[in-house]
Amino acid sequence: MPIMVHLDFSSTHSPSPGEFLAKIALMSAVWICALFIVKSTGRTIAGIFWSHDVPVDAASIPSKLPHPNQAGSAVPFDIPLLKATDDQIHHFMAFRGLRYQKGEEGALQHVANSAAQYKGQLYEERTLKWIDDHFRLKLKGLQYPYVDKHWNGWPSMWIETADHIREMFLSSIVVIVEHCTNGLLLPGLYLLTHDVRYYNLALYGEIAFMVYASALIAMSYMLEKDVTIEQMHRSVWPMLLVHHISSMALCVGCIVIEENIPKDLVCTVLLALVGLTSSLHYVGQILDFSPLAQSNRPLTRLCNHLFCLASQILFRCIYWMKILYDSISIALENHGAGIAAIVGLVLFLFTLFNVDFIKFHLKATKGCWMKMQEGKMGKEF
Repeated sequence: MPIMVHLDFSSTHSPSPGEFLAKIALMSAVWICALFIVKSTGRTIAGIFWSHDVPVDAASIPSKLPHPNQAGSAVPFDIPLLKATDDQIHHFMAFRGLRYQKGEEGALQHVANSAAQYKGQLYEERTLKWIDDHFRLKLKGLQYPYVDKHWNGWPSMWIETADHIREMFLSSIVVIVEHCTNGLLLPGLYLLTHDVRYYNLALYGEIAFMVYASALIAMSYMLEKDVTIEQMHRSVWPMLLVHHISSMALCVGCIVIEENIPKDLVCTVLLALVGLTSSLHYVGQILDFSPLAQSNRPLTRLCNHLFCLASQILFRCIYWMKILYDSISIALENHGAGIAAIVGLVLFLFTLFNVDFIKFHLKATKGCWMKMQEGKMGKEF
C-alpha cells in the first residue's frame, strides 16, 4: 500500500497502528521544524529591534551591593548614572566584574547596559524563587514578582532581560503559535466547514506536540539540564508532564474510537482549553516580561488579567461542567463503564488543573488591582 494512503488525513475511520504512528511521526517532524523556526525568528527579532543600548540618561546604579532583592516589587536603583560619582561607578563595575575607565569612548554606555543587565538578573532571581516556592514548596502568602519599570521600553527590552527570562519569553511565543494552530485555527476551521482534515490535523498535531514536549521534559531530567519547550523552573516539570500525558490520552482516545465521538464536542474542548484560555495565559506571561508589564502599563496589564480571568471562569469552570457531562455520558453510552471511568479519571486531572489555573489568575488579577491602588496612593502622598 502506498505510504500516502497511510498519511491521508481525510479518513473518518480509526487508523491502524502503523498508520497512526506514521501520522504522529510526520506531525512531530512538522512541529519540531516549525517550533525551531518560530523560536529562531523570535530571537532574531529580539536581537535586531529590542537590543539597542540603554540611554545613559535613563539608567541608574544601586548604592548598595548586592542590591536588595526581596519578594514582590523591584527596589529601583537609587543613583541616576549621570549623577553618580567615579567611586560609585567603579564600585558597581567592580561588583559586576567589569572594567571601567573614565574618559574612554562608550565607558558610561557600558555602565548603563551593565546596570540594565543586573536589573534583569535580579528580576530573574525573584521570579524563579517565586515559582519554586509556589509549585514545589507550596508556600502561602507569597508576593508575586513584578518586573521593574523598563528604562527604554521595547528598544532596550532584551538588554534588561536575563537569559532564563529570555528563554521563557521566546518559549511563550512558541507555545502560543502551537496552541493557536492546533487549538484555535484548525478546530475553528472544522466547526465552520466540517472538513475532517482540519479535525485530524488538530488532533495529530496536538499529540505530536505533547509527545515532543514530554520527551524533552524526560530528557531534561536525564541530562540535569533544562531543554524543555516551556523553559519553566524544574519544580513545574511534574505538573507539565501530567498535563501533557493527560492531553495525549484524550486526543489518542478521540482518534482510536473516532466513529462514536462527536467531533464538534472535541473541537469545542480544544478551543476552550488550548486555543483560548491557555493561549491567553501565555500572552500574560509575555506581558509580564515586557514593557507592557504592571510597572510600565498597569491598566493594560489589568485589562489582560480581567479578560484572561473571565475566559478561565467561563470555559474552565462554567462550560467545563457541560464538557464533563457530555464526555462521560457519550463514553458510557457508546463504550461502557470501563472507558467512561478512564475518561472520567483523565477529566478529573484536568479539573484539578483548571482549579489551580483559575486560582492563579484570580490571585494575579487581585494583585494587579492592589498594585494599581498602591501606585495611586503613592502619587497622592
